[in-house]
Amino acid sequence: MSIDEELRYELRQAAESMHCPPHLDERVRQSYQHYLNEKRGKSPMKKRLIAGVIAVAILIPSAVFASSYLADDIFGSSEAIEQRGGSQEAYQEIEGMLQTAKAKLTEVEFKEFKESFKQLMQLKLKITDENGIKHEEKLTEEEQRQWRELGSKLAPYFEKIQGNEKQ
Repeated sequence: MSIDEELRYELRQAAESMHCPPHLDERVRQSYQHYLNEKRGKSPMKKRLIAGVIAVAILIPSAVFASSYLADDIFGSSEAIEQRGGSQEAYQEIEGMLQTAKAKLTEVEFKEFKESFKQLMQLKLKITDENGIKHEEKLTEEEQRQWRELGSKLAPYFEKIQGNEKQ
């Protein structure tokens, strides 16, 4: 036998003859359990916090880009206005006005306002040429009557929207 094997054999014999007091076993077990609980409590919390921050950083900008314009419900897209001589600024102005209306009108009022406004804008697109010039004579008598009715129907809504802005 080599010296290493002899030493190993003697150490095993000595270890087998040793007995730990029962309270020492219990203290070691409790200490190890306490260590595991601390480790388990800290690490997942950090991971959850980091995951939450990353999720917020990704979701907020994507939600802003994913939200649709209210004006898209009326015109389809900004290209529809641009084809009739309008501009992106005009489209953004209409979008801003619709956002203000949504904030200041009740849900029922906004729904009625949006529907009437959509009809009015469809008529307005019909009479506007590619240069942005309005030709009201293009409307039939029925459409002219509808134009006047929609204007008078929308007037109180516009007053409410613009009146609240001034206050």
